[in-house]
Amino acid sequence: MKKGFTLAEVLITLGIIGVVAALTMPALISNHRKTVVVTRLQKFYSIINQAVKLSEAENGPAEDWNYPVLRDNYQQEKEFYDTYLAKYILSLKVEECLYTNLPSLCVHFSDGSIMQMRHLGSGGWDVFFHVNEKELRHFQDTDITRGTFAFIFNRKSIALNNGKHSFFEPYIAGWDGTRSGLIRHATTMQGCADVGSYCAALIRYDGWQIKADYPPGKF
Repeated sequence: MKKGFTLAEVLITLGIIGVVAALTMPALISNHRKTVVVTRLQKFYSIINQAVKLSEAENGPAEDWNYPVLRDNYQQEKEFYDTYLAKYILSLKVEECLYTNLPSLCVHFSDGSIMQMRHLGSGGWDVFFHVNEKELRHFQDTDITRGTFAFIFNRKSIALNNGKHSFFEPYIAGWDGTRSGLIRHATTMQGCADVGSYCAALIRYDGWQIKADYPPGKF
């Protein structure tokens, strides 16, 4: 005669499954988030650099473009973006937004990410890439949330960790050329472990990976 499972056996089995799920789900969720962050970061980096190259083919070298004169002036930022970049970047919408209560330009992408550009007044731009708009708690605040990464677009070519010159790269300051210098900066406090939004340079340095020693709580 075939014997079925008793209620106690079923409850024990469900309990074991619950324990295993509780132990493994956080790691699975974390790994999925890492994949999303890295994929969107790399895609964004590629899109902007490709847009610059295409625009240069039509509008001449980026160092000769007509950059905004005024700092924190959305109209001039929008005019520059429309003239040199908009044609080569597929987006859902472009609008004025605030960063530290100052006007900036925000470009929304179909995957839910956002590029936020703020003109610095000297031909350079602070560029923040927000991986997921839904996770932004304080869009106009100084509190940069997890999933926000700093880049810089500069009319003067800048050399970064690959020794090449580019107009658009992850933000770094006073880098000593070492990986440890990207994790924690000895003097400027502008490493990944210091400020989460400065982690893009480390991820790129690691071949678009978030490695095991990535500073905790920074993505």
